[in-house]
Amino acid sequence: MGETLTERLTKTPEGMRLYQQERAIQELTDLVCELMEEQDLSRSELAQRLGKTKGYITQLLDGRTNMTVRTISDLFAALNRTVHFQEGPVSATVSPSPTITLFEDADWGQPGAEWPEIEGHNAPTAVRSKLAS
Repeated sequence: MGETLTERLTKTPEGMRLYQQERAIQELTDLVCELMEEQDLSRSELAQRLGKTKGYITQLLDGRTNMTVRTISDLFAALNRTVHFQEGPVSATVSPSPTITLFEDADWGQPGAEWPEIEGHNAPTAVRSKLAS
């Protein structure tokens, strides 16, 4: 069996670093877009909430603009959500067919609440959104 593209990209430290950057960017932008869709919120409306232009939002969501933690926090605040960061083993984010799953029914805010197990790893993604109402 041949090597997958992900395996080829992540076999060097530099490749792994770049892969993790792109994975985090994709995961974050997918989550923001999903929340916008749930709220029937356009890029123009999100821009208005942030006091920015629609073009700025487009740049954020297509990965052209490097988002800071402040920018990410502002985005989620504008979407009436909070964001929490969770570390996990790199091996949990590198698989031949990665799957990103949101656990909307989980009660993340309760004392003692734990992240669900995914492929044998607890909390494998770098960025999670607390989907509190």
